[in-house]
This record gives sequence, structure tokens and C-alpha cells, in this order.
Amino acid sequence: MKTSLTLVCLVLLLVGCEKVIDLDLPASNPRLVVEGNILAGLDTLINVQTIKLSTTAPYIGNTLPAPVVNASVSVLEGSTTYTFTHTRNGIYTSTFSAQVGKTYQLRVTHAGDTYEAAETVPGGPAIESLGIKYFPSALGSPEGDFIVINTDDPAENRNFYFWRLFINGTLMINPSPGNIYRAIQQDEFFNGQPLVNYLPYDNFRVVKGDRAVMEQLNISEPMFNYLYALFNLTAASPVSGDVPPGNIRGNVINRSNRQRDALGYFGAASVSIKTKIVE
Repeated sequence: MKTSLTLVCLVLLLVGCEKVIDLDLPASNPRLVVEGNILAGLDTLINVQTIKLSTTAPYIGNTLPAPVVNASVSVLEGSTTYTFTHTRNGIYTSTFSAQVGKTYQLRVTHAGDTYEAAETVPGGPAIESLGIKYFPSALGSPEGDFIVINTDDPAENRNFYFWRLFINGTLMINPSPGNIYRAIQQDEFFNGQPLVNYLPYDNFRVVKGDRAVMEQLNISEPMFNYLYALFNLTAASPVSGDVPPGNIRGNVINRSNRQRDALGYFGAASVSIKTKIVE
């Protein structure tokens, strides 16, 4: 009896103990963050290209990432240079139409450093049509009507996809583990086959009167790998909990100081855009 009582008291003592640990996190200089894709429209005219620049925020505190408003930004294609102009909140734009098969090189000068990245616009299929299909609730996703796509995957090439859904003008993003395999996809298991009533996002229902816009980006394999790692890092589930933080390497190189490469990714993609009004 005494032994059992002693063990119970010891367990309660250990459970009840709390210790505050102060983490002395090192202060780091802000890093440049690059976000942007050069887009070639397959069924929609795209003649305005956008690059967003910001800097990282400290580990702790309420400071938000700061927009970079004084950088020099350009994109080179062969002997042609497209100059980007800052418009607002770290967003730089330039007016030109990209082409499939062309390679575009980003060049950013900021705070005395020069950053570069390059990607080639891959070809790929366009969306044939959008549909609306009812799905029951499953694994935490709601039941209701959802936007589905129909497209044909070409057999002659490996293809990588990234789908972006806008409902009433708002980009719908949900970093759930399931979306790693829905919002981005490679054709390993459906090469040369049609995708029928494919559901890129199972978290966002639509109702009568909604205006849904789906973008299908045909992306490179390196961009697919980057997005896969990004979704995996930001995903959380009630079963596995949060994923431990980590550093995802992008493709933007600091030519002045390789110890301070930029974060983010400069991509190039061909894109098909379709709109569906829910009736």
C-alpha cells in the first residue's frame, strides 16, 4: 500500500511540475523573399507579369514581413529585357506575353546584392471543362457541392500540375495534408489518360450564385518538388499535429553572397483558366 501511494504521489508531482524555458534565439538579418511566376496563357490572354518581394520577419514578436519597395527587378529572355516597376506593397509588374518553351531569367538587385533565378515555361494541356459535383463528408472535409475539372493528360511528356481555385475573387488555400496530393499532382499514375471530375480542393464548397475560377498551371518538376515540400511543411492534421518547421530551398541565388540566398521560388508556367457560375 505504501509503495503504491508513493508511486502515485511521484506521478502527480511529475505531472504537476512546469518549467519555463527561455529560448535565446539568435537575431538574424532579414532575408529577401521572392514570389512570382511568369505565366503563358493557353486559353486566356495574359500580358501582365507579377513579382512580389518582401523580407523575412524575426522568429519572435509581432513584426510582419516587410514589403521591398526599392529593388531593381527585371526578367531577361534571350536578348530582350523586361523591366518591372513597383506598383504597391512590394509588388512589381511588367507588361509582356510569355511563350511556352522560352526560358526567363529573373534578376533582382536589392541592398547591394544581386539575385538570379531562371525557369523555362513548360507546355501542357488546357482545362476542357469545369463541373459541379456533390461529395459527402470524409476525413474532416465538409459535404456539399465542389468544383471539379476535366482535362486530358498528354502521354508524350511527364507533366506536373498546380491548381488554384478562386471563389468570388478570393484565392482558396488550405494547407491540409490531403491537398498535397490534390492541389499539386504529377501524372505518374495517369499519364496519357483523362482526368474526369477531378477534385483539386475538397475543403471549399460552392453554393448558388458563386463565381468559381480555376487555374491549371503546368509547372516544372523542380517547382512541383518545391510546392510539395511547402505543402508538407505547412500541413497539419488532428491526427499527426503540426509538422516541425524547416528551411525549404528555393531557386533564387544570391550571386553576391551564397550564404544569403533568397527564400521563395521564381517559377514559369503555362496556364489554363476556366470560370464556372454556380446555378
